[in-house]
Amino acid sequence: MHPGITRRDFLKSASLLATPVMCPGVSVAGGDTTYAYVGTYTPNGGGIYLFRVDGASGALTQLQVVDGIRNPSWLAINPAQTRLYAVSEIDNYQGGHGGAVVSYAIDGASLRLARLGAVDSAGATPTYVSVHPSGKFVFVANYGGGSVAVFPVQPDGALGEPTDVRPSVGPRHRGRAVDDPPGQFAVSDHDSPHVQMVAADPGGNFIIANDAGLDLTLIWRFDAQAGRLLPADVPVVGAPAGSAPRHFAFHSSGRLFYNLYEHDAQVAVYDYDPVKGGLKFKQSVSALPPKFSGSNLSSDIRIAADGRFLYVSNRLHNTLAVFAVASDGQLRMISEVWARADNPRCMAVDPKGQFLYSCNQRGDSITSFRINTATGGLQFTGRFEPVGSPAVMLMIDPAVPRRGSGSILKAGAFARMG
Repeated sequence: MHPGITRRDFLKSASLLATPVMCPGVSVAGGDTTYAYVGTYTPNGGGIYLFRVDGASGALTQLQVVDGIRNPSWLAINPAQTRLYAVSEIDNYQGGHGGAVVSYAIDGASLRLARLGAVDSAGATPTYVSVHPSGKFVFVANYGGGSVAVFPVQPDGALGEPTDVRPSVGPRHRGRAVDDPPGQFAVSDHDSPHVQMVAADPGGNFIIANDAGLDLTLIWRFDAQAGRLLPADVPVVGAPAGSAPRHFAFHSSGRLFYNLYEHDAQVAVYDYDPVKGGLKFKQSVSALPPKFSGSNLSSDIRIAADGRFLYVSNRLHNTLAVFAVASDGQLRMISEVWARADNPRCMAVDPKGQFLYSCNQRGDSITSFRINTATGGLQFTGRFEPVGSPAVMLMIDPAVPRRGSGSILKAGAFARMG
């Protein structure tokens, strides 16, 4: 988040009754066009948006807004591509001190979202939600609560009560990293545990979480029968004090792990052992240009489907950094582009690998860039989509069959996000 705005500024209400609103006269069925869902911070944003994506130009056309959910700041899709889960980044759900997770059914023809239910996130201000590869469990990172929660998926797709909740614990570190760029005055909270992300490894055998407040990466072996988190052989991997590990991404090989540090803008590269869930450090590289001075908070990390290029978004510096991935997984920064708006919080790459989108939270816009598939470079399309406080974007691929359903999602199926 922007250092001048606290998370509490966003947390005004816990209303969670969803009211889908479709633009009149618009149909989404058929064709080769892709689609996208966008989650936002309210009240600037209207809730969860559905867009049609033009495959030739990358242009976005708004089709639907699902309101009645506060701060749907992260979204996830189940492997069958029939359910969407959204965190509600609040701290007063039903008068308590937690956030919420809202479940939606996805209509196969229209892509409309129908609310199935909501549960307490088992911690304050949840900022991340992901789905286990089996589709049977959902994981939530509670930033304010400093915890990870596991929720079972019921037969209708709604969530049950948590099967496990694990608080993050450890010594507090200083709020600034030793290798911060000169003139870094941005604040990355180190006052307590703050879990930023949680997701399964590609095989679904281990669950990994980043705690930016304690500078830790946490690793659990996952009991997929009971929905329990069990310590891995090496359950904790420390990051440099003050660096604030935020988001991570796996290489398509499943053998490389890229961890983005928010405060010092470093990408840590690890060899990943899928048998033990182990991480072996091999490189750290900056996401900022040489001799950069000033404030910055790095926010999101994406890797191309073919594993050849990696992208990082930098808030305050307001850039998108492009890296080439070597055969051994190490990174080399090859270019950067201006995001064309303020505070690029999240990125998305369309399923065909032609466009990268930047959700600019404080710029109230989504900007798009054409990807040079040979070099990984980004060229601004000149397009701005006005969206209040966009926080996350999920792309939809119409050519992918609905796994486990024996049919094709007419308007689109969902590509997993890292």
